[in-house]
Amino acid sequence: MNTSVVLFHQDALDKFPYLHYIYNAIIDAYLPKGAFKKLDFQEVSFQKIAAEAGPLALLGIELPKGSSIKKSLWEKINYPALVKQLQPDNIFYIGGQLPLLKDAKGARQWRFVADVGAVLLPRDARPAQIKKQQKIIAELQLADKIISYSPAATRALEAQLPASTAKLAAWLPLPQKQYLDPALYTEALLDSFKLEQTRDESYFLIDARAATEDEVIENLKAFSHFKKWQRSSMQLALLIPASMHQNADFLDKFDAYFYKDDVHLLSALDTKSLYAWIRSAYAVVSPYLADQGLDIQLATASLGSLIIAPVTSSTELLLPEARFDLPATDKESLGQVLISSYKSEILRARHIRAGLESAEKWATLLSPLAGVMQLPE
Repeated sequence: MNTSVVLFHQDALDKFPYLHYIYNAIIDAYLPKGAFKKLDFQEVSFQKIAAEAGPLALLGIELPKGSSIKKSLWEKINYPALVKQLQPDNIFYIGGQLPLLKDAKGARQWRFVADVGAVLLPRDARPAQIKKQQKIIAELQLADKIISYSPAATRALEAQLPASTAKLAAWLPLPQKQYLDPALYTEALLDSFKLEQTRDESYFLIDARAATEDEVIENLKAFSHFKKWQRSSMQLALLIPASMHQNADFLDKFDAYFYKDDVHLLSALDTKSLYAWIRSAYAVVSPYLADQGLDIQLATASLGSLIIAPVTSSTELLLPEARFDLPATDKESLGQVLISSYKSEILRARHIRAGLESAEKWATLLSPLAGVMQLPE
């Protein structure tokens, strides 16, 4: 087995949870076959790789976002030479503007699309938008496999890439089965978790991993709206990017937030901890108008918690009747939906039941794609 390569932008992993999911899944798939090494693009040389002790199954190469002379030279000269010498089995491209090769020397090139909207054009598209889309499509057509997050997403891509239909497939960000075991969520364990984390108070969990600082502030204002009108002891768990958790400016603003004692800022949680927060939540809010939070929505359905999220083509297909609808993501709309879900226990139970029923059907829905779900040898 030759070394395989994964090229990625760290900012893309931070912005798109789906890409982070794929990145981790690829590493997990290759670790049993040998070591994984991650390097900055300027540190990569065939000599260093050849000198590695033991088999190197997967090489991760991080490229910065944007352009520079060093990066351009590396992509045009060093990278093709590296591929020629290394002769990898697979090259995985995670992020945008990565250097897919016209001649990959026999390697299968995999391109992952986390934002189908970037490939689609609005009806009143300007020339600059058309030119950008044409560049993205030309890049995608160099790939041997074009992978996106749901069958609905791949159908949208197919409309733009009709000649590449055979290359398209879905790889869902399915929840990790080992953390869905009911033994992890007994009544006693859930009670203990809430007592330790939230002083035994109920809470909403808002997925803000892909949010900007302004969007996180909007989420806090929505919670304020809920608290002012409902006057309950409900708390908020806010899942934010790790970079924001270390941002002094944001932390200063949060310190001045009136309800800060009822808010828990979470970031960089391991899967077991994240699922515990999801399972114990009164509701999990995924306030994205696209599918950035699809991984958490699928996990929430599998764990038997309530999903609050806008409708998308993917959730219509994968989570029919499972969502408490979020028609808009401004603070008033989100705050009002928090109030409505809090008052609707019967509707909440109905949505949770629909989510559990949906989770049982995913394997059947995706059976034609089973070969894609497993990475090649």
